[in-house]
Amino acid sequence: MLPAGAPSQHGMTQKATDRAAFYLCLARAFLAPQERAAYDAIKLHLADDLGELAAALNYPAADHLGNLRQAVAKVSDHLALLQAYSKLFLAPPVPVTLNAGRYLDGAVMGRATVAIEKCYRDAGLDRAGSFHDLPDHVSLQLEFVAYLCASEATGSTLAVNADDFLASFVHYWLPPFVTALERAGAQEAPARIYLCLARLLQVAVDHDLRDYRPAHGKWRAPRGEQAGQVLAPFPAAKADPRRALARR
Repeated sequence: MLPAGAPSQHGMTQKATDRAAFYLCLARAFLAPQERAAYDAIKLHLADDLGELAAALNYPAADHLGNLRQAVAKVSDHLALLQAYSKLFLAPPVPVTLNAGRYLDGAVMGRATVAIEKCYRDAGLDRAGSFHDLPDHVSLQLEFVAYLCASEATGSTLAVNADDFLASFVHYWLPPFVTALERAGAQEAPARIYLCLARLLQVAVDHDLRDYRPAHGKWRAPRGEQAGQVLAPFPAAKADPRRALARR
């Protein structure tokens, strides 16, 4: 018999499933909203989907969700969102990089990025041919976390679990990523959407790692530093045939 208050296997499975959906939702939201379906998903569904999942996972995200809803409501059309995304993440000089190696190593394809890609390979994954960015891209990493959570929900055992990856990589690049968004002036809609999403991610990571211990007490990030098909919860993920990760 389980002790009082102990989570059931079903409860643990549902939590892993909800975590997979939450991180995949964020992974899709940080991709460029080039297609109308992506804009519609952000405009019509994103805040509701994240809110429902955050509530199920007990993430203390109410304030950030409220700010996200306000920012989304002020976006006039698809072009306005696409221009805001481009100004933040794509147009030189890029004020905010979506390549986390810049925050971890201060370089492109440094040790951290190589180690992140090794984690993908160890899990039997590689970048999909349609994904034309580096392996440390924020969306790629969050999709990987979603994949690890979904694998946990099915009982699969991989070389790294979601919390290991979050604690070894995302935990370190996320604060400077949020700061970069703040400094870039992402306080006005529609650019504010991405600052709200980053802050939501920070809440989730902090909550998920509250009681973190390395798996089996021995896992370490392959970079060796001392400091350092998944679910589709909203229509853009279903409508967008692109996947950042693919099985090797």
